[in-house]
Amino acid sequence: MRNILLVFILTLFCNCVIENIDYLTPIVISDEPQNVLSNSAVLGGAVLGEGGKEVVEYGIVWSTHDTPTINDNKIIKGSRLGSFSETYSVFNPSTTYHYRAYGINSIGVGYGKTYKFSTGVDAPCDPITDNYIDLGTNLINNSISISSVDLSYPNWAFDEGNVEFETSSFSSTARITVQFNEVNKNLPLTGEYTVVTDPFGNDNNLSTGEAQLYITDFGFGSLGGATAVAGTKFYVENENNSVTIIFCDTPIGDKYVFNGKFSYE
Repeated sequence: MRNILLVFILTLFCNCVIENIDYLTPIVISDEPQNVLSNSAVLGGAVLGEGGKEVVEYGIVWSTHDTPTINDNKIIKGSRLGSFSETYSVFNPSTTYHYRAYGINSIGVGYGKTYKFSTGVDAPCDPITDNYIDLGTNLINNSISISSVDLSYPNWAFDEGNVEFETSSFSSTARITVQFNEVNKNLPLTGEYTVVTDPFGNDNNLSTGEAQLYITDFGFGSLGGATAVAGTKFYVENENNSVTIIFCDTPIGDKYVFNGKFSYE
């Protein structure tokens, strides 16, 4: 009661009125795109300020033109203040996109910085037979019919990735091993992968675009195996965590040229 009376007296004698409050659209930042593959990219941002009015919605927008808005493609991630970053698998291969984070309050829409990224290519070949790899050698046994594919999560020194696929075959002593270094040990996503010789650097170099690839074979009359050199390309298709690894004239050292695919489900 005392506080109310004080306000009344001040207003009566001073005729003080609070006015000209300027409200703003939300203050938003966008994260730079990361781990861009054929149909996916890690995108995100944050709402740093509400502008004096509650943020009722925030998320990302994207388009193929250079100024995406909420009238283009949009994914809602939350409301009020907040930050977010995740992988979005909603894009087309071989396409350039523009994206930014946004926030909406009753004043209008605030946007973060616009970034441009280009998605990778699809596999240039389409092997018909699954779990079959032509090794590209002059040996009598110049191919592998794969009987099983094992998934493991290596954590010892001589295995450099944290997600590993290894094939085995009833008819061959050859084994193909592919290692990825993925965030939170997720399965690799659809896209073109590049072989690196540096064992993925360190924990700050987790990437959905890098891998290691080699074949071992110490059977009678074999070539002994080989390791793909840095820069070698191969491809992954991931549909609902069913992973297919595709080789299109993929050189493995100077002994093999892989053509074919194998799958893990």
